Amino acid sequence: MVFGEYCEIYLGDMKNKKELEKVRKSVREYSIRDGLGKLDKSYRHMSIKQECISQIINQYLEKVVVVSHTEKGKKICEKVKIRLDPEVIKKYFESKSCLLPPLSDDDIYEVTSEIWVQDVNRVMTKKNDKINIGLIIETKNPDIEVSKREQLENEQEKQFFNMTEKNKDKYKVIDRRHLIKILEEQKLSSSGITERDTLKLGKISNLDIIVLRIIYEGSKVTKVLKVDTGEVLLFWTYGEKKDEGWIYYGKTDDGDWYYDNESMTYVSPKVIKVWDKIKYSKSRKEDEIKSRRENKESIDGYDKLDFKIALTEVDCINNTQKTIKTVDYDVQGKILDEYNYPDMEMEQTLPGSIGDLLRIAVCPK
Repeated sequence: MVFGEYCEIYLGDMKNKKELEKVRKSVREYSIRDGLGKLDKSYRHMSIKQECISQIINQYLEKVVVVSHTEKGKKICEKVKIRLDPEVIKKYFESKSCLLPPLSDDDIYEVTSEIWVQDVNRVMTKKNDKINIGLIIETKNPDIEVSKREQLENEQEKQFFNMTEKNKDKYKVIDRRHLIKILEEQKLSSSGITERDTLKLGKISNLDIIVLRIIYEGSKVTKVLKVDTGEVLLFWTYGEKKDEGWIYYGKTDDGDWYYDNESMTYVSPKVIKVWDKIKYSKSRKEDEIKSRRENKESIDGYDKLDFKIALTEVDCINNTQKTIKTVDYDVQGKILDEYNYPDMEMEQTLPGSIGDLLRIAVCPK
């Protein structure tokens, strides 16, 4: 008998039941993979083909019992108890070719939008008619030079335009300068614009959605408002902080996520290897220690667990990833444990997951 568990951060639309159910099923499968992987380190996590997993579940597992399923905010976790004959499973692995075939070389896939505009697109509900959408950009840094302010705002506008251009069937964009003109006519300023004034502007301009992009020193905020109801569809801060050279790209309940731009290497024109890092939250550290105890792994030094780094391979065009190596560190930078995954296979990246944010951050723009 073995235990398997897996958690996924879902950053998509929680009201999209179909997509949410797909993620739940994926979490279930990965928790089973985790349990199977504990039979032998070479089979850990994502090293097994989908058809192999299906065959094992259908014919070789005696029983799978869900011990716990939790959904806290956007974090979905599941723990399962698996009854099986380990020798039978190992023989199956050894007798079957469970590795994915090598990928062919395609053209580089260009991601034309940054993370924030991907998030804007993600929270939009598709309707029969095009969504009338407008963008207001506010810079809250009084010391910035006028030329630099214009450059920053033009960059943000270009990213927004690129996203809407790729979704022409979905959006009708109202020119930002037209919105600024209406603000002036209403004797309002885009500097310090209130939510009430934003909604008023949206109604005057016959908008369905208005996006407020606020630029601070060291961070940016995106707020997406539904004009007719005032509902806030998205409110998120995107930091530009670094952690000893690591570049910040996302935040989950597990902690802050970073990648090392200097470590990026191209396996092929479309496949990138990069080191990424999670600076653990307090609850994630506790979960890690609890998991190691349950799996009878050493917890020596894990009371000082601080972060994990992982060498990740990202396929930009096929939207797949795999982990090659992981290393746990304590607060003094001492290695606590490390794993190598020589036979790990590429797996599809879940939409809205932290892996999806890493793909957007590192793939060619």
